Amino acid sequence: MKPFRIPLAAALVLAVPLACPAERVKLPNDIHWVGAADTFKACCQQAYANAGLRLRELAKAEKPGTWCVVLDADETIICNVEFQKEITVTGTGHSSGAWDAWCNRAEATALPGAKEFCALARELGGKVVIITNREAPTKAATIKNLADLGFAVDVVLMREGPYARDRKKTARRNDVEKGEVKTLPEGTSLPPLKILMLCGDQIHDLYDEGEVSFEQAKDRFGRDLVIVPNPMYGDWTRKGAYVEVPSAKEAAEPAVSSGSGALTPAQAGGRMGETVVVEGTVSGVRVRTRGPDSLRFEGTDRDGLSIAVFNQEKFGDVKSTYEGKKIRVTGKVTAYRGAPQIRVNDPSQIELLKPPPAPEGPSAAPAPAPANATTGEKAQPAPAGIFEEVGVLQ
Repeated sequence: MKPFRIPLAAALVLAVPLACPAERVKLPNDIHWVGAADTFKACCQQAYANAGLRLRELAKAEKPGTWCVVLDADETIICNVEFQKEITVTGTGHSSGAWDAWCNRAEATALPGAKEFCALARELGGKVVIITNREAPTKAATIKNLADLGFAVDVVLMREGPYARDRKKTARRNDVEKGEVKTLPEGTSLPPLKILMLCGDQIHDLYDEGEVSFEQAKDRFGRDLVIVPNPMYGDWTRKGAYVEVPSAKEAAEPAVSSGSGALTPAQAGGRMGETVVVEGTVSGVRVRTRGPDSLRFEGTDRDGLSIAVFNQEKFGDVKSTYEGKKIRVTGKVTAYRGAPQIRVNDPSQIELLKPPPAPEGPSAAPAPAPANATTGEKAQPAPAGIFEEVGVLQ
């Protein structure tokens, strides 16, 4: 039998599997902006260029080796937008395991202007201290990632050992200033250092927002505080994005103004570090055997403003006193586990508000319906609204 021959071109077509069109996944605007927009790059470059100019002025009055700049790592000097793309495309979402695996790949990229700023700090006689909330299992890969990118750094302080719970970074910043850093590599030391500038993408990279409000810190931005834009994640996402909508009951009832100028719970939650007056109805009370009791306002979620009641013996039965009642609270808004809270220590800080008074005098009873002149039967009352309409027609 004569052999059957397949033309070469046909053989190549058969040998190569037909390519299926790749699935297209639309990225959210925040990730796309960081990954593709020149405006994001310009924001980073501008932040570090201005910081460099300011650092030159600050360093003039300092002795070399006695000062430092403190920077966060992720989304401050290195960019993890590829990780955000991966968890978006796969739909897996963020997890500590996925994050650690990404960090250990050491594939983060440098943000515009960051390397030059770190090099300038070294050139001017300062030290570069990185304080990151990455944890111990990713330490070696983090240091390698920074070295591979060419960053000039003196020390990288992770959340490890005595700093494992130092999420707000205050303990590490304090120890840098005192020269008492506890997690330095063996055989190395760091003298007490004056922190001339702080750089980060979150407020906690710069100061403790539970103790210092934006209004108190705002004049330091552009002087010794540098913020880099990060729309992808952060403490601000914990509070959620909600619009306060009146309940059906509130919409049906006329609003009664207290005339006090008090804030709603939603408004007060955004006044971190300020002393405020807030009014709202208590929807739930949590009584604890240890620690403060907690009051929750109607219309707020777990990330909304709460009232922490200390010295409970002064308040009596907190649950029966306040649950379901409208109250006015005066106190300072602080952060507790990322959510706004007002601590009260004295009953004078919580005022029970009385409901609006009922109209005085007995309600007028409707006049009896007149009898029909022919049958003697009483007329049936008309549906509501008929008499008003007749009155208009007459």
